Amino acid sequence: MVDFVAWDGETRPDHVAKTLKYVAEGYRFVSLSIYGDVFAPVYAAVMVKQNPPPEQRNFPLMTVAQWQQTFDKQAFDGFGPVILAATGSASNPRFAAVFQPQSPIVITRHGLVSNPEGTLTDATSIQGMDYFARTNGMILRWAASYGCGNDPRFAAIWVPNSGATLWNNDGLTDSASDYQARFNAETAAWCRPSFVTLDADNAYLSLFVADEIGDWVARHNMTPAGYQTEFDTWTKKGYFPSCVQAAGANAACARLAAIFVKGTQPIKKRFTATGPVANADIDAVMEKTMATYPPVRHAALAIVHGTRLIYARGYALAEPDWPVVHPTTFFRLASGSKTVTALAVFQLIESGQLTLSDPVQKFLQLHTPSGGQPIDPDFGSITVQQLLEHTSGLQHDEFADATAVVNAFHSAGLPASLPVDQTMTDNYIATLKLDSPPGQTQVYSNCGYYLLGRLAAKLRGTAAPIDAYRKHLMAPLGITRIRNAVDLLKAQPADEARYQAASFVDPDWTSDLAVAKSINSNDQPLVATGYGDYPLANTQGCGGLSAAAPDLARLVAVLIDPKDTAALKRRTLNEMLTNAANVREAGQRRAGYGLDDARNQGNDRFYGQKGGLIANAASVFQFDGDSGFVALWGSTAYRGNRVYPDFHGVMDTARELNWGSTDLFPEFGMRSL
Repeated sequence: MVDFVAWDGETRPDHVAKTLKYVAEGYRFVSLSIYGDVFAPVYAAVMVKQNPPPEQRNFPLMTVAQWQQTFDKQAFDGFGPVILAATGSASNPRFAAVFQPQSPIVITRHGLVSNPEGTLTDATSIQGMDYFARTNGMILRWAASYGCGNDPRFAAIWVPNSGATLWNNDGLTDSASDYQARFNAETAAWCRPSFVTLDADNAYLSLFVADEIGDWVARHNMTPAGYQTEFDTWTKKGYFPSCVQAAGANAACARLAAIFVKGTQPIKKRFTATGPVANADIDAVMEKTMATYPPVRHAALAIVHGTRLIYARGYALAEPDWPVVHPTTFFRLASGSKTVTALAVFQLIESGQLTLSDPVQKFLQLHTPSGGQPIDPDFGSITVQQLLEHTSGLQHDEFADATAVVNAFHSAGLPASLPVDQTMTDNYIATLKLDSPPGQTQVYSNCGYYLLGRLAAKLRGTAAPIDAYRKHLMAPLGITRIRNAVDLLKAQPADEARYQAASFVDPDWTSDLAVAKSINSNDQPLVATGYGDYPLANTQGCGGLSAAAPDLARLVAVLIDPKDTAALKRRTLNEMLTNAANVREAGQRRAGYGLDDARNQGNDRFYGQKGGLIANAASVFQFDGDSGFVALWGSTAYRGNRVYPDFHGVMDTARELNWGSTDLFPEFGMRSL
């Protein structure tokens, strides 16, 4: 049990006296808060007895000028701040700080503003400094929130992120109820509060992290009496307060927030790999890739050589209470779903039900919510080929704005509510203007592949694209583990991977572990990003499929196979792949036809690649002549550990090995091709 002492509501003289007493006995600060009037501040603190105790220098009360002078002097001596607290207004704050030996001195800032709409390089805002820290391998350690509602200010400390931990500091001035909503969303997605503080307006700043330390309990918006009750309850059960923060005009009217824990050391992650064949070198590449920021806890890999599945593994790099991943675990494909859609469309072309030059409106007959024709006069001329090549002129993702869909129905005088369905989405698309004339400009479009999925469903007589795919594309190939994604976290099937959202290069994605409003109910509670804030289940044609690696690898093998298959003739696949290669050779950024890149290697051999990326999942597959792979990830796996497009670390090793006559497809319920 941790040996600690704690106090709150103490005046400066009493706080200093207790500090001197307990420092002499080997206790050191783990939490410190200063609040109340700048001329008569009060303190809350927690000290833990450590053996040996680290050297600490603490400074209980400093003006801005004194704080800067203290920081400079301590840094010169090799000491950096580990705790920083503040109270008062933006123009007249007071600081308290604890320093320990550091090399190098960590990044520390004060007087930061909140500027969520500012540039990512704005070093005067806490958002800008968080972005700088994240992109430079650092993590927020401690922060102070002071000022007032009209002019909130922040001071913070960032340290090296040695554990490659995902973290979120989007909550800066949450009300007590908004912080509770954020807390609910974050903790439901396997995160915990690492730090929380508040200002005199009872506005909360929070830090959530994706690691585990064992049992913990968090409480906020407590009166001093309420805090004492919680303190007594949890300390009797072996917990201690690792963070206690308070704010208010004085000790009597203060509000407090606290985190009670049994330990503070992160639980060590373990690496597990499952599957019928093992190779230490390949698995080592996967482990290294998963550990690189942004880290990935769940992943899967499948490798094909010719028409044979030669490798299939599920991977977890996570704490012991996380589920083990198997090769048959499902992962979200994101835009990898587009390849499935393109194959389903080419089945229809092969059977004579469709041609590339057909206008899609000829079959879909979309109408606005009020029953009118699409408002853009060029909509009716959009062809199947233009959708496949991303040249339709349709905007990229506006169609998936569920709130806008509902509003379109309301504007038409019709009742509508969340969640929206595919038919409502179809009607909404008919209300949208095109971004450019069809056939003129290539712009990557989720909307285009959404409509291709709806087209496949319409011509196959099914309610949803996945039903058409299952019956006509997957069943002939023995594929049973490709399905529509499930939106809500609480509804996830037991055999689905776990996902955690991470930031990546796109400047619109600046936070790990972000939360957003759900679009699955009218009250729109906050949810972890990727678990209900985007209509994955509705958008099966462009991004809403989930698959197991061996089953997606089956489609890669079909794209390699020089023979006709039960699903598609080779001449049909050659047409699709040749068209894709021609688009790239013409200088377009995307190959289209369900691929990002394609090249014709001659003699019916092709290179092709497709990646899928959403906030909390990523997929990539590639085929190059007679070999290929599928890699699926329970996070973005994009920035530091990017595997696009070829994943040389895995494929170079696989090509050097003699796999003999290995074919694992039968082990996963699919006969050899």
